[in-house]
Amino acid sequence: MSKEDDLKQVNLELAELLNKEIKDQNCILGISISTHGGTHIVSELKEDIKMTKTEIAAASSSLVFLSSKMLNDSLQQKSSYTLITGKKRIILTILTDYMALISYLDRELAELEGVDYYIRTLRKLAIKMSAIIETSDLIKEEIFVALKRAIPNALVIAIITKDGLPIKVQSTMPEPILSAMTSAIYNLASVLLDGGLEFSIIGGEHGSIIIHELDESRILAIAVSEGDEKILRSHIAKIKSIIKQ
Repeated sequence: MSKEDDLKQVNLELAELLNKEIKDQNCILGISISTHGGTHIVSELKEDIKMTKTEIAAASSSLVFLSSKMLNDSLQQKSSYTLITGKKRIILTILTDYMALISYLDRELAELEGVDYYIRTLRKLAIKMSAIIETSDLIKEEIFVALKRAIPNALVIAIITKDGLPIKVQSTMPEPILSAMTSAIYNLASVLLDGGLEFSIIGGEHGSIIIHELDESRILAIAVSEGDEKILRSHIAKIKSIIKQ
């Protein structure tokens, strides 16, 4: 089986699990699965959500990343779920070793049946789906992994939302500061260009930072120890190739 066929098969398996869960549970309005780097994998929504699939994936991955880091830094514990309650809906996010799950629940039905039931049910679903993803090529194709493989000498790799929220970051600089600065540079450059920013290079004598748009919701920042223009252009070509996959 080719890599493309394997990925299609995995997506079919994940979609079947997702559809079955949503059909069996009237309370669930939608579920979206994404990688830790905020790449959309599969989703099913009963109701229209204003955000696009890529925006939901980026936002949910950022939410679980921040929640997990906050819990770990304050209580030295791993995050198992995050619950957000609104007037009509409940958002439940779950983080596993290989994916992030975000689900939208009808609040009235969820509280009637018991929110704990849905936490247990969706954690079981997340574990099943994570096991499928773990043994597939999806992880190999995950953009953060692909970037580390393509540019192994990168000192910093950061995937953030365009609003400046960290999604997945490898850096000695605090994630919120790095994310805010990257977003500020990206958005200021976009204003100066009147939109349409593709990438920026911040060059130094002994190192450079590349800021590149990933999609409608995410930005990438990579710091390398090279300042040579040809090498930087080579890195940008690799980034473009990975994004197009």
